[in-house]
Amino acid sequence: MAESSGETKVYLRLVIDEEKNKVVLAEAGKDFVDVLFSFLQLPMGTIARLFKKHNKDHPVSVGCFNNLYTSVVDMGIDNFQTEACKRMLLCPRSVSDVQCQRLKVNINPTEGEKYFKCPSFSHCRLCSNFSTTRCRCGNLMKEGIHYSQLKVADNMQNGVFISGGGASTTFIITDDLEVAVKSTGLVLERLKSLGCADVSKLGEKFVGIGSKEVLTLLQCVFSSNAPLTETFLNKGSAQGLTKSYETLRPCMEEKKDEAEPEKVLTINAVVRNQDMKILFVECGEDFVELLLSFLAVSLESVLEISGNSITFGCLANLCRSFKDLSVVNEETKAASADSKGVLPCFYSFQVQLPGIITLEPPVYYRFIYSFVNKPVPIYALTRDSNKIPYYRNDKLVPVTLVDPKSHGNDHQTHCSGFLKKETQFTVSDDLVITPMSSCSTVCLLKKLQTNAEDIDVQEIDISKAEAVDLLRASLLTSCALSSALGDFIAKKPRKEPLCQTQLRRSQRKKQKVNDCQAS
Repeated sequence: MAESSGETKVYLRLVIDEEKNKVVLAEAGKDFVDVLFSFLQLPMGTIARLFKKHNKDHPVSVGCFNNLYTSVVDMGIDNFQTEACKRMLLCPRSVSDVQCQRLKVNINPTEGEKYFKCPSFSHCRLCSNFSTTRCRCGNLMKEGIHYSQLKVADNMQNGVFISGGGASTTFIITDDLEVAVKSTGLVLERLKSLGCADVSKLGEKFVGIGSKEVLTLLQCVFSSNAPLTETFLNKGSAQGLTKSYETLRPCMEEKKDEAEPEKVLTINAVVRNQDMKILFVECGEDFVELLLSFLAVSLESVLEISGNSITFGCLANLCRSFKDLSVVNEETKAASADSKGVLPCFYSFQVQLPGIITLEPPVYYRFIYSFVNKPVPIYALTRDSNKIPYYRNDKLVPVTLVDPKSHGNDHQTHCSGFLKKETQFTVSDDLVITPMSSCSTVCLLKKLQTNAEDIDVQEIDISKAEAVDLLRASLLTSCALSSALGDFIAKKPRKEPLCQTQLRRSQRKKQKVNDCQAS
């Protein structure tokens, strides 16, 4: 990513142990801390997309998420309910998109909501966020319509995510991303705990941070337990990065009995008898929908759902600091009271992770610009029912925002599922998703260099608990299916191939003949 000369930057003061070439502490204002906290609001699909663009030659892999995202890229439009479904997964929205537009350095700028209507808008009263949506009258909603956004007073005392304090408030940040309001006592405490009481051995470095550095820091958050050192002293080099999560197996929580039925869906696992490893699974679109929902969930929600059974290093530190210092997002406050994550409206999947809810679409109103003296009315939208716009008609007319996942003449406001029903897929151990074809199984076995006699097919029931285990495994490992579902594979005694059994019998018979001749 090229850095433009006029790019806005945020600034950071590094306190460095020069002998060890390691960041001891960093001092920063709200602008940088807001950027750090914005990492937690990014959907996992967005993180995979940003990593892919930032370092095309050697992108940092986040468990299996890179494969999940690439699978959506490679899937044809005919696998999805609508064209908009694929676009929604490739560029997942966040409930914090509006807040993030105020960041001094925003690595995921969005254009904001767009709205489209059909030529019969005066009668249909339907609109959509996608120009590919078809209205109930049969026309495409491809005509843009102006949206008069609600004006929200900007409290200059607060940052984007930071609550309280003045504009000059300073924070200290450890190398493993613990963030706290700066005080002399806290600085001294941190220096002593890190064995850096002798300040004569410490140096300082003042750095300006643009989008390139922020993306490098985000990568290092996933690949190192010392992301500040790796980003600003080692320049995020491949040699400096460590795969701190790659070899970990998720620590699965004990399954508890629930009042509701445990079984959610069923898949067929193709297992290699030699080591009982799951090579791939054959499944319907419901299981794939569950996997694709991972892309829409924010990093913060992934950590919340995963619970305390896994140590996420600096990610856990960042999440705790965010809870201590962040301002509440009023739009999602009520919705998230009893949940572990909130998705934007229309991000509803056939099978969804437990604790994840989808926001209801807001109510929109149509009005007409009064200063345009034309026979054809010029419409605009607003969410403010108390708005007194300059229009000829004295009423705000409610309009319906159509779910972009609906197709044909359904014009539904709620449609569950992104993929076409009754479709079949294969999913590899590292979560590469492939639409099933007549030769896909044979091709997979050839690619895996596996003999058909050495494999077995076993049926596995996936419940909410296994769904959470799969999410954890997708973040921590490159073999999500075996890690999350390996305990459900029935361990069968290994059988010798028939040809080897016959060979052993022939050898024993020959040995007996030789023994008799020798005697």
